[in-house]
Amino acid sequence: MTALGERFCAWLRVFVAASAIAACMTATPVAGAAGSTVEVVEYYNAGLGHYFITAEAAEIAILDGGAFGGAWRRTGSSFTAWEVAGAPEGTVPVCRFFGTDRYRADGTRIGANSHFYTADPAECEYVRSAWQSVANDGVSYPAWTFERYEFAVRLPVGGACPAGTQPLYRTYNNAARGDPNHRYSSDPSALQAMAGWVFEGLVMCLPAASSAPVDIRGEIRGCTSPECQPATQVGSGMELVELVVELGNASAVPTTVTIPAGFVFVSNSGTYQDGLLFDSVNITVPASGSVRALFRLYCLQQDREVASADATYRLGAVTTNPGLLAILALPRSRPVADGSLSATAVQFSLWEVTDGRGALSSTQLDLLGSVLALPENSPEQVMAVEQLLQTLSVIGGG
Repeated sequence: MTALGERFCAWLRVFVAASAIAACMTATPVAGAAGSTVEVVEYYNAGLGHYFITAEAAEIAILDGGAFGGAWRRTGSSFTAWEVAGAPEGTVPVCRFFGTDRYRADGTRIGANSHFYTADPAECEYVRSAWQSVANDGVSYPAWTFERYEFAVRLPVGGACPAGTQPLYRTYNNAARGDPNHRYSSDPSALQAMAGWVFEGLVMCLPAASSAPVDIRGEIRGCTSPECQPATQVGSGMELVELVVELGNASAVPTTVTIPAGFVFVSNSGTYQDGLLFDSVNITVPASGSVRALFRLYCLQQDREVASADATYRLGAVTTNPGLLAILALPRSRPVADGSLSATAVQFSLWEVTDGRGALSSTQLDLLGSVLALPENSPEQVMAVEQLLQTLSVIGGG
């Protein structure tokens, strides 16, 4: 075991002993200002086998708070779209529908227990009134009830996205269990790999990361003391890779930028640890201004040094490592809290992929999934963490 691993084993023992009084920290996504972008967050309901997306901050807070018995949990995936209010010229609003909650005389529900989203104006108008059924009150209702415009996008042109935008794809569960459901993602390979689902292809175009008038100002540098830590702090980790990034906005309107889960900040020297962002974050940069933010990240090399004030970094990209992506894809009911027991389990699991045996087994992924799902510092979570760590080769387990 490395000295760094020994340090964290010792820290873990202290943490578990004090877990009854440790506080649980949660992160709340920042809503974009009018005319800016907004994060669209994805959830999954294992009981239904359904995916759901929302851009509404209040709805996100309710789901993250455990509504509906905690059945809806974050997948860790999200994407950026334009807000409906003040959306740029050339965009269209995305219609959000829910299966009509009315029942026929025979007791069957008229609409699916599911949501559907479309940016196609013609399809939106059609769905508003299509597939009528007479309910037990004698009134005819469409199968889908229009709820609201959820966010704004551009439409594909000739099967491709216009310049300055990036694609969003859709897949369909083929009405599994009698309830149609769709999933939306910027990653077509992830959708195509979903067994039993029908890949429907490109459906919307999102703002490209490069289209935002936000730039990086100055160096991205490590920060290991309170003196260098700005008020804006995002992400979670174990104080191994903490970087200060200044984001500048040259436009005349506040702009919200989204850094996706799995994004890697790369050490310029190779002496210090590269850092991985586990949960996606939003940062709103004021008009014609800047924001200095502390990014708390996870270490990707167990044998490298902590990111001190001498360490400089550059922007990398979202990881393509299958083992890391499997961890990032685990459903979770809340963002991981900095320095928490969940963060400890995540850090050692990431090291197992990068410095241990490689990708986690299905049993290890199930254990880590339990850690992320259970209440922070609960006896059940502590037990799940202990079981997981005993299987990891990076701390001598397995």
